Amino acid sequence: MNEEYKGQKWLLHQCCGPCSMWPLDTLLHAGVDVTLLFFNPNIHPNMEWRRRMENASKAAAYYEIPLIVNPLCVPSAWRERANDGAGRCRFCYRVRLEHLAKVAHRLGIKYVSTTLLVSPWQNRDVLIEEGRRACEPYSIEFVPCDWRNGYRRGQQMAKEIGLYRQKYCGCILSLEASDFYEKIAREHDTLVLQDTLTRCDRSRLVSDGVFDEAVV
Repeated sequence: MNEEYKGQKWLLHQCCGPCSMWPLDTLLHAGVDVTLLFFNPNIHPNMEWRRRMENASKAAAYYEIPLIVNPLCVPSAWRERANDGAGRCRFCYRVRLEHLAKVAHRLGIKYVSTTLLVSPWQNRDVLIEEGRRACEPYSIEFVPCDWRNGYRRGQQMAKEIGLYRQKYCGCILSLEASDFYEKIAREHDTLVLQDTLTRCDRSRLVSDGVFDEAVV
């Protein structure tokens, strides 16, 4: 990490909790003043978005740094690009990095990057290209950090503090293509049911005969 970044404010796009662990550890040890931005409208379904957002928040709390959350979720935009191949991933990078640049400009922050750069599964060259393109109109520097050598360590750190580690990239198409689709679907169904129960009125459930008193 260049000495010039010490003490500088950065806005770091956060794709998820686990992928942010190593980048945050590296940046904070280098003396960078980091704010996180969780903006991932690609994530599907909504329960998965909430799950990742909550764990992104846990990572931010672990390092005691501020987190900005944008709740936008638009799975239809990715479904429409089902036949785009690699172009779909470029679109995904572009949407998120353009928003990153806009927020950084609004906050007066001159340096940005993304935790996507820690993953060996992402297209690094396209990420850097889209990051620089998004930042150019605002005279903001997109810093192309190479955190890939710390990917495994970051995942281990996430495991140690109990973060959820997802099994697919995020969009509806990556979910359907996942080898773990059935397992993920069962987990989502369970989480939706649990969430529904916590929101329902106890007396209504009992009076409607949906559950026995002991279960409720």
